[in-house]
Amino acid sequence: MSSSEPPVAIDDVAIVDALPAAVVVIDDHGTIIRANPRACEVLDRPTLLGLSIHAVLGPWPLPPLAEPLRAERNVVRPDGTPRTVGLAASPIPGGGMVIVFQDLARWQRLRDERDRLMRLAMVGEALPTILHELKNPLAALIAAGEILIEDTAPGAVQDQLHAILGEARRLRLGLDGIGSVGRALASPRYQVIDQACREAFKVLELRANRAGIATRCDVRDLPLLPLEAAVVRAMVFNLVNNAIHACSAGAAINLHARLVEDGRWFELTVVDTGAGMTHDVLARCTELFYSTKRNGSGIGLAVVRQAVVDAGGRLDVESVPGFGTGITARIPVAPAARPAA
Repeated sequence: MSSSEPPVAIDDVAIVDALPAAVVVIDDHGTIIRANPRACEVLDRPTLLGLSIHAVLGPWPLPPLAEPLRAERNVVRPDGTPRTVGLAASPIPGGGMVIVFQDLARWQRLRDERDRLMRLAMVGEALPTILHELKNPLAALIAAGEILIEDTAPGAVQDQLHAILGEARRLRLGLDGIGSVGRALASPRYQVIDQACREAFKVLELRANRAGIATRCDVRDLPLLPLEAAVVRAMVFNLVNNAIHACSAGAAINLHARLVEDGRWFELTVVDTGAGMTHDVLARCTELFYSTKRNGSGIGLAVVRQAVVDAGGRLDVESVPGFGTGITARIPVAPAARPAA
């Protein structure tokens, strides 16, 4: 274009419609008199013209504006789903106001992820000290309980001591489960894994039976395996404990442990006939700190998955709402398992 040619006229409406940000214009009465396509897309409405701004973006009018306003609003779309938008409003000379806003869902996810990572860092820093302070007196309590049971005649008192000891052992397994964060499942030493599975299951079996949940421990006699027994106990505890929370009276929980593929893989499976998980919950169930339980920590299943993956294995989770959940961990123990001692 030569300098002598006049500039090409550009329609102001076309410019507003082409903006990637959502833009609406309201009059002095709060009625929307202009809205670009992006505004209709963000708010999931076919048109915004003629609507009252307070019905779209929340309480309005705002106080008189001497300068542009920036704020966040939680709006409800026509289908009832909430959405957070950030908005900036500026008065128009002569009356009315222009409002620019954007969907903050992506930024909200980034903030949530940042907060999750910060919590993880705090847990990792404080965890060793907390566990040390708890496990030492707990070990003394368990030892004292075992001695008292041996010195007490059978009867109501001994039954109560057994109940106390069982809860103390369950607490110890829970602490072992949390403490297994960062611990390697694979071990240079060959250890007794079948007994570790049975011990962890037995601690939780009484609790499940009291709730009317049937249990079955199908753990084969295994050779010594190059796995850390304490981590395996923590895995069994976390998986079975989650299954108990998902079950009600009349349900069942089964534990299976065996070698597969000619002894090259150790397979640990926990199956329950509880409530099952929805598709959305199933997609996030192994995320750290994600839990649908009111007092859940969101640690157990994430710890199990990380331990299995770090050992070169895989964790498969299958669940159907109303029918139950099955979780299988497969860990390599190649080249070959050693004979039992």
